Amino acid sequence: MKRLLEFKNVTITINDEVLYNDLNLVINEGDRFIFLGPNGVGKSLLLKLISLGYSRNLQSEYKGLNVKGQILDKSGNDLLDPSVARKHISYSEQMDTPYNNTTILEEAETACAGSEIDLDEAKLDHLLDTFNLSKKKKKRIKDNVSGGEGKLIQLITRILKLQKADILILDEPLNHLSFENSRKFNDVIIEEIKENPNLAIIMVSHCRAANFTDKALVYDKSSKTLKIVKYSAYDCFSDDFCSSLCL
Repeated sequence: MKRLLEFKNVTITINDEVLYNDLNLVINEGDRFIFLGPNGVGKSLLLKLISLGYSRNLQSEYKGLNVKGQILDKSGNDLLDPSVARKHISYSEQMDTPYNNTTILEEAETACAGSEIDLDEAKLDHLLDTFNLSKKKKKRIKDNVSGGEGKLIQLITRILKLQKADILILDEPLNHLSFENSRKFNDVIIEEIKENPNLAIIMVSHCRAANFTDKALVYDKSSKTLKIVKYSAYDCFSDDFCSSLCL
């Protein structure tokens, strides 16, 4: 399998507190991880370093942050450099996306333009129909959009980028989503994997119901690094399980 990401001797500290110590890890095509660890160990921070780089904004967000080592992409570029293009990475952050009176269509066009790809409007329509958002495609997104709807719009735009991206990074993607929409999202990602078996996924989630991951990145407190272990999520989206619920 082709290497997509490599952490080389990565050490991360905040105010001299070591979060990660000499992390060495390779992520290959087709690797699909759930990222597990207690709160406060820098899971979201690590995803941001991959997706955004060791930027001034990140240093402002995490006071006292210091990062050493390299995070290399498949071309050997160091992703700690915020100027490195990340067209092969689609990142859904944990925080809600601010919408400035734009439409879902405009958000999708902007996301695809950033990755230098044409919007697949047929796929957008399919995703909107899946999540019952078709009627809102060209409506302005107001500041008071619900958390669940805002998260769905963010996820849809990130999925559209997968026609070029080969790494999908998800930070708490099920936040604010109903059980039914969580189930639909799970099914959509499984469809994406069928279309592109080489797609790599790293997902932070406290809800371990998503069944598209087969490995876990587990934070080890003693060594302050990550270990790869086999992972089997309980399939709470199965029909048998759903039929036992009063929905």
